[in-house]
Amino acid sequence: MTARTGVRWYRAYRAYGKAPAAVEEIARLVGRHRAQLADVVVSLRVERQAPRGEFLLFLTLETEQWGVVPDEIEDLLTGCRALTQPLPEAFSLPDIQGMVSGEVQVRALGQCLAYRAVRREAFEDPFEVDARVLAVDAELPAGAAERLLWFLSAAGSGSWGALRAACAALGVPDATLANRLTRHLRLLGHLEVHRGGRWTVTPPALLEVGGAWVRSGARDAATPGHRAAHPAAPDRLTVPAPGKGDVTLRAPGETLARALPDARTYAATLEELGSVNAALLDLRRFDGRAFTEARADRDGLYEWRVDGRAQYVLRLGSTWRRAEFTTLRALAGHLGGWLDPWRYDPDTQALAVRFEGRLPEVYERALVLCSAQLPEHRGGWLVYAGVPLSVAARLASLFDVALDTRGPA
Repeated sequence: MTARTGVRWYRAYRAYGKAPAAVEEIARLVGRHRAQLADVVVSLRVERQAPRGEFLLFLTLETEQWGVVPDEIEDLLTGCRALTQPLPEAFSLPDIQGMVSGEVQVRALGQCLAYRAVRREAFEDPFEVDARVLAVDAELPAGAAERLLWFLSAAGSGSWGALRAACAALGVPDATLANRLTRHLRLLGHLEVHRGGRWTVTPPALLEVGGAWVRSGARDAATPGHRAAHPAAPDRLTVPAPGKGDVTLRAPGETLARALPDARTYAATLEELGSVNAALLDLRRFDGRAFTEARADRDGLYEWRVDGRAQYVLRLGSTWRRAEFTTLRALAGHLGGWLDPWRYDPDTQALAVRFEGRLPEVYERALVLCSAQLPEHRGGWLVYAGVPLSVAARLASLFDVALDTRGPA
């Protein structure tokens, strides 16, 4: 299979019946025509909270032109009963993130793996031990994150272009995957990325998390530790106790959580746009589920288009703020009061947050650093391990979100 090239976009299909049956049907199609479809059809998402018997399927496609499917691929797709009613509009990921399930990778579909029901209720208990964990990081080459950290440690700092080139050399040429990999390094405390794209590797340190000592930051050949591999992050290196000269950070997640401001105060620190004449713009506001036409008469997340490309901004008082979409969506959820409640299991100290309510990176880092482990993707949930109740309650209060501490259903 050749590396994917082109632009990534989403096509919606109107489907009927039961979602799991439609997914299995698409799986059979991918299995039959894997050679032709593998470089174009990337993944599948399913509408949540759809009317009974009717729902939308979203195929992630990579083609030469935005919104244009090659004829030979179109012929194959229309051979699947679940893909006979496409909507004419092409979507971006931010367009659909508030209304879809977790991602199902084509790699899994092509192997026709058994698929558990694709519906919100299937994962209402994020702590279900046999809940299917969706392999959203399946496309990251094994060991790529560890090798990237070694390369960055040797360089110390550099430009965003150099980091992207390093990702491509390690088998991660796709910009979306490279961004995800870089975010993982930042969440785990290995890397800092500054405005303008400059990055620096953090100095080596030992983090005390859950009774273990875990290494973070720069690495070299002399870095000791017991290794535990992770498919989407550098190896987790643990040592029994700090050595002479080791820099130690105790309870880094709790320390960071205590230092973070409330959501509105944080929103006011985002990059401010210059003069914006909202009356001349075709605006749409996010309501927690989708973007709809609206006037700029209240705070929230807005979309406008420039040269056919969507731009997303946060209206805060009389100002307009810019940041990555995940950050804007979470802050808009706080401002609009539509963030879903979090679930907390006091027995295991696991915190579950809806994917569409994912926190801005600095807040999510506090959760990740409680265990020095990335969250698990369980359907529409992100489940963070080893989070003390004090940290979960603190972050919930900063975003005015309800915290359900009753544990598993």
